[in-house]
Amino acid sequence: MALGAIVLGTMLVGIIAYLVIANIRADLRTANNTRLDLQTMLVIVSDEETGIRGYVATGSPLFLKPYRDVGARYPKAFADLEKAARNPSLSSIRDDLDALRTGHSSWESEVARPIESGTSPSDSDRRLRLGKTMMDRIRGHISEARTETDAVANRLSLEVQEAIIVSILTIVLMTIVLAVVAIRFEHRRLAEEQRLREQVDERNMALMRSNESLREFAYVASHDLQEPLRTIASFTELLQKRYAGRLDADADEFIGFVVDGAKRMQQLIDDVLEYSRVSTHGKPLVPVDLDAVARRAVANLRASIEERGAEVVIGPLPRVTGDEIQLGQLLQNLIGNALKYNRSARPRVDVTARRVGRDVWTVAVKDNGIGIAPEYHERIFRIFSRLHTRGEYGGTGIGLAICKRIVDRHGGRMEVESEEGRGASFAFTLAGTEEAMWSSPIT
Repeated sequence: MALGAIVLGTMLVGIIAYLVIANIRADLRTANNTRLDLQTMLVIVSDEETGIRGYVATGSPLFLKPYRDVGARYPKAFADLEKAARNPSLSSIRDDLDALRTGHSSWESEVARPIESGTSPSDSDRRLRLGKTMMDRIRGHISEARTETDAVANRLSLEVQEAIIVSILTIVLMTIVLAVVAIRFEHRRLAEEQRLREQVDERNMALMRSNESLREFAYVASHDLQEPLRTIASFTELLQKRYAGRLDADADEFIGFVVDGAKRMQQLIDDVLEYSRVSTHGKPLVPVDLDAVARRAVANLRASIEERGAEVVIGPLPRVTGDEIQLGQLLQNLIGNALKYNRSARPRVDVTARRVGRDVWTVAVKDNGIGIAPEYHERIFRIFSRLHTRGEYGGTGIGLAICKRIVDRHGGRMEVESEEGRGASFAFTLAGTEEAMWSSPIT
């Protein structure tokens, strides 16, 4: 009965945690979509104002067409924002949206339509000045709504992380109790009294040690997530190795879930630390032979390259100014991703470089992999951004964010050119050294 109650309790905790996290994530998706909708609205009103100004400045009706085309998108864009504001988590932007609607309506009636219908030059100038003041207010309301939305999105992101951590810890503790109860039930079925006594003593000692570990875990959890996660992973792996097959199937499955969750959380924390160390633990930027760095990265990936039967071609690469370790990590991540996200029978990766200025180089890593749809080109560089499930491709969705952070630290920019199913080309800029400055013609 006790065992059944624990199993039921664990399942209920898991279900409740899933529903809570799913609800928060739904609100977070709404907040992120609202960010994009607000940016779209800002572009719409700016383009409307530009069209009217262009018409007044030139007198050409051609400027009215883009004004009208852009203005036709306004109702739907505003309707999307109103729909998002019905979400309780985004109720704080409702006042700004009301002010935006009122301000835009006034601008249309007092500025845009009179000018469109034809007014005197002096009246048009007066209305343009009035329109600028009104548009500045409109943009201010949009900016305030974006600030509120950013705050909501950040809060929801933290809530998701906290909910995941609390859920994992709760399930771990309940699973430990489940394992201990199951062990004790098993002991009662042993026939030999001495052996039973020895095993009970051994399990009691293990329980004391685990209780001590849990007390220590509770003491340091608020200061450092890494050590508690290592404790959880080690303990549950010990249970998995020692009692696999001796408990019921549910217990084995739950222990497996805990081990996997702890490992993924540890990897997540390690990746976040790696992301933060790009700026805080980087070495000084010095002249670096990028060709040698790329070839070391390929050597580190040799096993994956041979396993996939892949071809990695390193073109002539210059000497650049950078952190040799971070540049190696950058190239290894990009080449590794090119191999990972590739369904071709013979994957191919080309690493090339070309000069784009007196002392600037663009380095490109091009592949024949699965490609990336254009609408995701910016999203993939965000931390924890994933386009595929873990079942399809492993990882935490932070690798490209680290790559971009490395490029940012080197003062460069990073972008991707790709279409779904047609491979991808990741390009980044680096500053060249004096000796590499004239080694290739400028393109």
